[in-house]
Amino acid sequence: MKKVLSLLLTGVMTLGLTACSSSNSAAASSTAAASTAAAGTDVTRIALVLPYVGDQSYFDVTNNGLTLLKEKYGDAVETQLIEMGTDAGGWETAYRQAASDGYDIIISGNFQYETYMLKVAADYPDIKFLNFDYSDAAANTMDNVYAITYASNQIGYIAGVVAAVKTESNIVGCIGGMELDGIKQFLAGFMQGVNDVNPDCKVISGFVGDFQDTGKAKELALSMYNQGADVIYHAAGGAGNGMFEAAAEKGFWAIGVDSDQYAIFAEEKPEIAKQILTSAEKKCDQGILGAVTEMIEGTAKYGTQKTLTLADNGVGLAENDNYKANMTAEQLATVEEYVNKAKDGTTKVVDQLVDNTAYDTYLAKTALN
Repeated sequence: MKKVLSLLLTGVMTLGLTACSSSNSAAASSTAAASTAAAGTDVTRIALVLPYVGDQSYFDVTNNGLTLLKEKYGDAVETQLIEMGTDAGGWETAYRQAASDGYDIIISGNFQYETYMLKVAADYPDIKFLNFDYSDAAANTMDNVYAITYASNQIGYIAGVVAAVKTESNIVGCIGGMELDGIKQFLAGFMQGVNDVNPDCKVISGFVGDFQDTGKAKELALSMYNQGADVIYHAAGGAGNGMFEAAAEKGFWAIGVDSDQYAIFAEEKPEIAKQILTSAEKKCDQGILGAVTEMIEGTAKYGTQKTLTLADNGVGLAENDNYKANMTAEQLATVEEYVNKAKDGTTKVVDQLVDNTAYDTYLAKTALN
């Protein structure tokens, strides 16, 4: 009997100590508990590391990739968005923290911060990394890194086709974020699309200098409008919202990028949405869904890179209600004709990342002055 009482008292004391410890360290132990639970139930833990979300463009459509994964896999995956901020000084630390937290798959990348991710990937060979938008193919060859990218030249091209079909002034504009080859890739494609449809149409091109300055993007758009541009496209991330503001004020047509930006603004800012004719989409969310599916199913080809194109629906045009309502049947048919030629390879779209003279060549062909 004494032995039984002793055991009972020991159990009570143990429970009491455990409860006390838990109350004092709940926050610290939550990650470990999740990791233990995941290990016990074969849950795949996935982290998406981005500078921030809320740009209503590139980062938001990328973040939607986590939503698509949850919709497909449910409780079989645990997903976490990690916002590492815009200060490059903290990026490597953010990746190292994600790796030490025990995620099975870490998703990140693009030309701005892939080098930081890849440095950490080299130190954690047992963790799988997805570079959802690589720029340097040579750097993405590690055995634990799977890399995808998108035919941004084709994205720009289809936007240029729409602009050339829709313009009445024969002057259109395009705005890039930073003056880098990765952004010039969009704009060179845009200028080719314009030129293929209408060699007499002129293009005004400019750069914001970053991907956040909406004021500068608005200023550029207004300047283009004052020079006669009646359709303007942007490849400037969140800064492109400034172009949309200008379009709402002046009534010119805007073409968005990365996601269906008309749909994003339709409910909360209909006055802006109605001026967004369409968007040339970089389907990062679908890219993430497809790539992570391959990683989970064991078919991903690590150490390789895949480019998603018009042909495999990795990029495309947002053919929403606003687009259809504001395009004539003839205009729609013309756009479809040119897009299909780019899709089946009949039209070869220039690529600034392959030929770094592409942007300058088409700028010379299409410049207003």
